Amino acid sequence: MRSNLLAIIFATFAFCLVPALQAATMKDVAEAVKNQDFKKAFEDLNVLSAQGHAEAQFLLGLMYSNGRGTEIDYNKAFELLSKSADQGIANAQLALAGMYRDGKGTEQNFAKSVEWLRKAADQGHAAAFYNLGLRYAKGEGVEQNLEKAFELYSKAADLNNAFGQFNTAYAYAVGEGVEKNMVEALKWAQLSSELGFQRATLFVAFLSEKMTEEEVQQAMNLAVEWKTAKGIASKPAASDTAAKSQ
Repeated sequence: MRSNLLAIIFATFAFCLVPALQAATMKDVAEAVKNQDFKKAFEDLNVLSAQGHAEAQFLLGLMYSNGRGTEIDYNKAFELLSKSADQGIANAQLALAGMYRDGKGTEQNFAKSVEWLRKAADQGHAAAFYNLGLRYAKGEGVEQNLEKAFELYSKAADLNNAFGQFNTAYAYAVGEGVEKNMVEALKWAQLSSELGFQRATLFVAFLSEKMTEEEVQQAMNLAVEWKTAKGIASKPAASDTAAKSQ
């Protein structure tokens, strides 16, 4: 979680401009986290948050939620994430949806979770598409709709989200919400695997054993074509790596 928090703070800093006259800046926060001085980061975020800084409210909410630089306080986390989400921060909207889903800092409310996921998804947030797909697949906060779930997984997958790609692959493999297509299943499983998702790597091997060599090659070619169109460098196919290790 420490590395994830550091990544989020640096990503946030890249998009934030804070007036020079403020007592604390997002640059100060990023530097504190880089030095693993979470107490200092917490103090600076408090200053910025009190001034209504939406990104600072989001990050401070994460610190309260994860116990970085302070004790875990889900009520405070919920309060801060709500303020940030209301200002349109997609990451905060996603995090707030998770709190409603899990009943942390508030009563569990799947309908509210879906509401905030939709707001984040409307901003093109890949993880929001994926999580919204899960809600439709499970019928939590919405009426169960596997076709809609597949549509949302696909949107996350097209934004290069590993979990969305895996769920898209699984849907194609079993024909859940979409017509069964093993070539498409392997294509998306391979793409997910290349992002480091171990379950996808295992799924690639599983699918490859049930397909002809021609089908496997077709799927791999489609994966390369997709990445080329997205301007993403390709990695060796998981099936090729497995074959070389035998």
